[in-house]
Amino acid sequence: MMETKINILDYLDYRSYLKDYIEFVKLENPSFSMRAFAAKIQCNPGQFNRILNGERNLTSSLIIEICTVLKFSRKEKRYFELLTAYNHSKKQSEREYNFGQMQSFRKANIKEISADQYQLYSHWYNVVLRELLSIYKCTDLSESECRKIGKMMIPQVSHSEISSAIKLLMALGVLEKNKDGTIGSADAFTASGEAIPQVITNRFLLEFTDLAQRAVDAIPRDQRRLSTLTFSVSQVGYKKISERIDEFRRELLAMVDADDGVLDKVYHLNLHLFPVSKGRVNE
Repeated sequence: MMETKINILDYLDYRSYLKDYIEFVKLENPSFSMRAFAAKIQCNPGQFNRILNGERNLTSSLIIEICTVLKFSRKEKRYFELLTAYNHSKKQSEREYNFGQMQSFRKANIKEISADQYQLYSHWYNVVLRELLSIYKCTDLSESECRKIGKMMIPQVSHSEISSAIKLLMALGVLEKNKDGTIGSADAFTASGEAIPQVITNRFLLEFTDLAQRAVDAIPRDQRRLSTLTFSVSQVGYKKISERIDEFRRELLAMVDADDGVLDKVYHLNLHLFPVSKGRVNE
C-alpha cells in the first residue's frame, strides 16, 4: 500500500494532485509510473491517462479506490470527494457550494492570501469601495458616514454593508489610515490573477455582468458606453484577439495610472469574448 506525503488539502484540482503524487513517488522509486498507479486503483492505463488529461472524469468507484490506496484519513477522503465534485461541476452554483464546503476543510492549510482573496472578491462593492476611497476621504465609520458612502454606490449599498466592507479591507491591508486620520486606498489598483480560484472570479464576473445589465436602464447614455460585436473567426484569430485584449487592459491601467486630472467617479469595464455557436462539423 502506498502512503503520500503530499497534502491533498493544498489542492483545488484533483488531477494536479494525482500528477504531483505520481511524480513525487517516482523520485523515491524511479520504476513507478502512471501505469503502475492505474494498476493499483484497478483502472485501465489508457482510461486513467484520459482522466489526468481532463478528457474523462473519475467515477465513484475510482474515487473510493484512490482514497483506499492513498490511505486517506476520514477528513482527507471527504475533501477528495468534494474536490472531485467541485472539479466536475458545470454550474456556477454547484461549484460555489462545493468550494464553500472545501474551504471548511482547508482553513488550517490554505495560505492567508487565498482566504483574503476569497473575502475581497466576495462582493462587487469591495473593489469599488477601494477605488471610491481614493476619491472620497472617509473620516470615520459612523452610521452617517457609511450611509453617505453607500448612497454614492450604483446601485446603493446599505450603511452596515459599507461598514463591514471597510473593516474587512482595512484588515486585509487594502485600505489604510492616512496621516490626516482619513481612510484611503493603500495602493492604486486591484487586478485579479490566475492564482485566484476560478469559482471566486466567476462569481465576481457574474456580479459585474448583472450590474452591466442594470446600467442599460439605470445609467444615462451620455454617462456609459455599451457596445457589442458579433463575428466569425479562426482559432488563430481568436488567440490574437485574446492577446490584444490583454494588451489593451495593460494599456488602460497605464493610462489610468498616468491620469493627473481630478478624480471624479469610479468606473467598471467588462470585457467578454465567448462563442455563440459551436465549431464547424464536417458533413
